[in-house]
Amino acid sequence: MDEHRLKCFVAVYEQGSVSAAATRLHMTQPPLSILLRKLEDELGVTLFDRSGHRLAPTATGELFYLRAKALLVNLQTMRRELREAEQGARGSVHIGCATAASLFVMPGVMEDLRSSGLDITVHVQEGETGYMLQRLRERSLDLVISRSEYIAPELETRIIMDEPLQVALPPDHPQAGCDRVRLEDLRHDRFLLHRSPLGAGISDMVLRACQQAGVVPNVVYWGGETLPMLLMAQKGLGVAFAPQSFGQLAAAGLPRLVPLAGAQLRTHLNVVWPRQLVLTPAASRIRDLILERFAP
Repeated sequence: MDEHRLKCFVAVYEQGSVSAAATRLHMTQPPLSILLRKLEDELGVTLFDRSGHRLAPTATGELFYLRAKALLVNLQTMRRELREAEQGARGSVHIGCATAASLFVMPGVMEDLRSSGLDITVHVQEGETGYMLQRLRERSLDLVISRSEYIAPELETRIIMDEPLQVALPPDHPQAGCDRVRLEDLRHDRFLLHRSPLGAGISDMVLRACQQAGVVPNVVYWGGETLPMLLMAQKGLGVAFAPQSFGQLAAAGLPRLVPLAGAQLRTHLNVVWPRQLVLTPAASRIRDLILERFAP
């Protein structure tokens, strides 16, 4: 049974006669009558009562009409969805995100998706950079947005957010009211630093800057996420370092971020995708949205 036969049956059913249906279908009556008989033979049922002057659908014909109409609509929908998927206007995209990407990148991406009318579902997974890059290589993820500067020949990397690194001080810190803080002013503080198991990260920059400033930091905590360290700083457990964008969260009970004087420390988010593997059309659309909106 093919789509043409379904359309012919529907036309005969809706027109009530073979001749009227033939006119609607732009064909002659005899081939249409033959097609209808072959359809009934194929199905092994009688679709029309031919005893009167006008074709009358049988109960089986009534049921088949409902199913045929639904199937034709589904075929039409399937063609449209396939065209949209081919063009990247529909589909699913799996993205591995650093926390900062989930907070400050993905909301903008979702806004762009809504305004552009693209029917793309985004699946976000947060995790350690090395694990996410491995999943990227395995094609479990389409894109990764990470902060660690990791360079590999099989991966394409583009910077999407470049911003200064700032320090979060406990509320009762002597420098809490200052507009800028020097690393030398923090030599007696407890440091809360990011763990960098892969590539160069925030802690590498901080430790290098401390060495240049003659400061030996007392590191009491190594963590993988910025938000917990900011909460610890707010509780007076130490000083933490965060990209400037996290300053937007100060109103949510997190400490104010203070610029660092002297040390020009900058950090950035990177979007990463496989260099030698072709992205799906939907993943390409999302990557392009990210680059258009955020790449410097």
